[in-house]
Amino acid sequence: MSDHHSFKVRRHAFRIAEMFSNVSNFSLSFSCLVLHSAFSDIYDEDHFIKTLEGHVKVARELPQELMERYGFNFSNIPNFHIEAWAPASKYLEVVYPVLQEQKVIRIAPFANRLAMNIPPHVQFLRCLSNYEALRFSSPISTLAMILVDRMRQNSSSSYGKYVSIHLRFEEDMVAFSCCVYDGGQAENREMNLIREKGWGEKFKRKDRIISPGLNRINGRCPMTPLEVGLMLRGMGFSNNTAIYLASGKLYQADKYLAPLQKMFPLLHTKESLTTPEELAALQGYSSRLAALDYMVCLFSEVFVTTQGGNFPHFLMGHRRFLYSGHAKTIKPDKSKMVLLLQNTSISWKAFKDQMELMVTESDRKGVMVSRVGKSNRKTSIYSKPFPECRCLWESQNLKLDH
Repeated sequence: MSDHHSFKVRRHAFRIAEMFSNVSNFSLSFSCLVLHSAFSDIYDEDHFIKTLEGHVKVARELPQELMERYGFNFSNIPNFHIEAWAPASKYLEVVYPVLQEQKVIRIAPFANRLAMNIPPHVQFLRCLSNYEALRFSSPISTLAMILVDRMRQNSSSSYGKYVSIHLRFEEDMVAFSCCVYDGGQAENREMNLIREKGWGEKFKRKDRIISPGLNRINGRCPMTPLEVGLMLRGMGFSNNTAIYLASGKLYQADKYLAPLQKMFPLLHTKESLTTPEELAALQGYSSRLAALDYMVCLFSEVFVTTQGGNFPHFLMGHRRFLYSGHAKTIKPDKSKMVLLLQNTSISWKAFKDQMELMVTESDRKGVMVSRVGKSNRKTSIYSKPFPECRCLWESQNLKLDH
């Protein structure tokens, strides 16, 4: 399972809980939620069940007679296909009758199956699942808060405020982005082997065209640590800024991470902030390590996202919800960054001016909120839940549990 695969599971849980909010006697089995990790390894299972009481009946396992019908194999359960962004009515009118008849169904793929613009009572359940029902398990949350405290201690010169960076410069990201970095033959052979292993026969298709230059101009290449460092220094972050780096195993870390560490000596990771004994319980479980990164990023003063994906998508929304829309996120314009970094004649002052404009634009977009009410919501409520989720939350007289 990849470092951030658990957030696909998280997304599934959001949307499973929301689908049948007004359907009685609907049961949900955790066995349907996970692929290779148990739900309870990552999330507080009891809290999830308790929070959704009165909304969705959650079952820890399917009844024996149902499992027996399908040979105790979930893959034998009929898979129900439904188009992406379907309205809530689609589930009541089309999916629910089949569920009543079959007693159990699977829905796959599950991502983006439910529309963003849905009735308030369903939207509330979406918010409830996202920001209250899903809570990381005690081993993860306890260690995460220890790391948060240590980051705050390491940033005492800035009153405990630190910056978190989600850096997607792992080997698989570099390979599957089809981008070129050092451009050497060794890199090319290594990346081709990874692509061939990951893509199988698709990699050998004669019509496949890999255009690294075009990918880079279009902003699709993962940023290197050096590029991130130049961007942050250009935006005004000094060398005494405490930084938490959320990442899996970086591609050629010894080579590529050194420039960022030199620019920001107070750079930390989960490995540098813990002892081997503290991290031992989570080592080897990439999903749990990703959850640890998520929590430390959640409480940072500034969050920097360098690549798309579920991790930053949900984290940006979670921070906006927690801080009433005032959480600072830096999401660079990567296409513009490429042009600036390729311009060898640009002065440092001119580069800094452009970085200041970029962070100002990022701030402007970060505080933009969707109109609530009669608007046709097209943006994701997971990345932009404010003010809609907050309004629904307060309408139920609920207190936010950090």
